[in-house]
Amino acid sequence: MNREIPKPASGDFLAIVCVLAAVTIWGGWMSATRIAATQGVAPIDVAFMRYAVPALMLLPVWLATLRKLAQAPVWSLIAMLGWGAPFLWLVTASLEKSNVIYLATIVPCTMPLFAVLAEKILFNVALDRKQLIGFSLIGTAAFIVVLSALLGSTGIDFYSLVLMLLAAAGWACYVVAFKHTGLTAAQGAAWVCVASTILIVIIKLIVGGPFLPLTTDQLIFNAVAQGFLSGFVAVILYTIAIGRLGSARAASFSVLMPVLGAFFAWLWLAESPLWTDLVALGFGTVGVAVINGIIKLPGR
Repeated sequence: MNREIPKPASGDFLAIVCVLAAVTIWGGWMSATRIAATQGVAPIDVAFMRYAVPALMLLPVWLATLRKLAQAPVWSLIAMLGWGAPFLWLVTASLEKSNVIYLATIVPCTMPLFAVLAEKILFNVALDRKQLIGFSLIGTAAFIVVLSALLGSTGIDFYSLVLMLLAAAGWACYVVAFKHTGLTAAQGAAWVCVASTILIVIIKLIVGGPFLPLTTDQLIFNAVAQGFLSGFVAVILYTIAIGRLGSARAASFSVLMPVLGAFFAWLWLAESPLWTDLVALGFGTVGVAVINGIIKLPGR
């Protein structure tokens, strides 16, 4: 008897479109940040545009979660800021002297490594065979990039590499802490935006000088690329995908971010990667795919 192959629900198609659009926006965001960095926009100003715009647009989301926020552990709320202002500052500063393909390889690929290591150290979560193999592949990618920096590659220096690794660690802090807050994806992102905006405003008031020293073109470009698209639209699309696909399936699409980041850098910024860069990108992408269960390993 022939059995009809079940088709995905229409909700799944919508969710897949949403998550693909979100990771595409985040892939292009890397090149947008590189443009801001090379134009001399200060990292703190890039961070302000990234978080202030969605903080206003997500006003109904974070105002409605004050009680839930009060019930979350204080340490988790502080750790979530790792994906906030410090993350954007580190990424922007690293791109002043680095090509996007290195950021696309290092940050999205090493973030799962830092997250699992943090869970192992803090909560004694056991590592499985899948994670160990994935980490070996990611470690190989990171080693190739480190070697490129030490050998004086024109695309990256060692200082930029350190900043990228710190940014990945900050992103991992958010991922680990978020699980203990009880917030949804949109609520967590909204509160990071609010807290980061307040932090940046305080720093700017202490330092003094012009509050937002950007040209009109820079202001519009970063408000749209950083704040509206990356900070608001992509977050909403990703939240819809999580609601329909579940967090695990939605997270599996993060494997596309390194490739999309490199693709937009080639298309938009005319960055031509070396063959060693592509090898590193390949190892890192496969490593993330193994960790997320996209590539199934034989045996148990």
